Amino acid sequence: MNYRHAFHAGNFADVHKHLTLLAVLDYLLQKPKPMFFLDTHAGRGEYDLRSADAERGNEWRNGVARVFAAELTSPLLKRYQEVIRKAQHGAGALHTYPGSPLIATHVLRDVDRRVFVEKQAEECLALRKLLRQPQHHLGNSTVDDGDAYGHGYGALHAYLPPKEKRGMVLIDPPFEDADEFKHLEQALVQAAQRWPTGVFCLWYPLKTGGLVNPFYAALKRSGLRKLLRAELSVLPPDTPLTLNGSGMLILNPPWQLDSALRAAYSELLTLLAPEGQGSSRVDWLVAE
Repeated sequence: MNYRHAFHAGNFADVHKHLTLLAVLDYLLQKPKPMFFLDTHAGRGEYDLRSADAERGNEWRNGVARVFAAELTSPLLKRYQEVIRKAQHGAGALHTYPGSPLIATHVLRDVDRRVFVEKQAEECLALRKLLRQPQHHLGNSTVDDGDAYGHGYGALHAYLPPKEKRGMVLIDPPFEDADEFKHLEQALVQAAQRWPTGVFCLWYPLKTGGLVNPFYAALKRSGLRKLLRAELSVLPPDTPLTLNGSGMLILNPPWQLDSALRAAYSELLTLLAPEGQGSSRVDWLVAE
């Protein structure tokens, strides 16, 4: 696997993904009972935006940098901005981007159990070091290198169903495999059988050619219900050779999440696609 997220950290897709993740977590945390959080492709947890990798494409400048500096009205966008600013450790300028493990650690409580799976050895080691730091360390966290089952999808069998009975799973694969959409669909169906009441969030890319359409069709045939599709694109869908947008598919979304996402995406689109080329949609791929 050659994928290194440091090249893309803080880009528009990260903003979309982590804004949506944060919204789901905040809804789940409205209840006092402990919850479980599983991140199947966790990464290193924190990315230096001044590094050579990040500066190679400077994708973050058209993503998180725009949100960081903006005057916002959406409560959800303000919440995301608050988390990003806190990740700067007191610095007034944007220099670090928190990945999903750090965002989850920021918002989850001591009673909530979290498991972060990362199979790339260097990234896994970096995540373990990060979460040992006093400001991030919580005793209820596990960083798993996936050696026992070989890949992030294997964590769905290893950890589900959780003892807490409530919580969520984030599945965010690198999409290097040509059959990744098929793997993602199969993983979701099998995981939902193991944990029917769990909330599952799946990230996927939107590119030209309609590669995502068979994925939609397979999920509609799968028998799953309550599948919310939440997508944001910053370029027209027929733009070649690039990532035009990203999607989050949410199984068993919290009540009223769709309304909150629509409002936030509308404002986010004006920041990330100011030329008016982008689009967003939040709809039911499969209703109840």
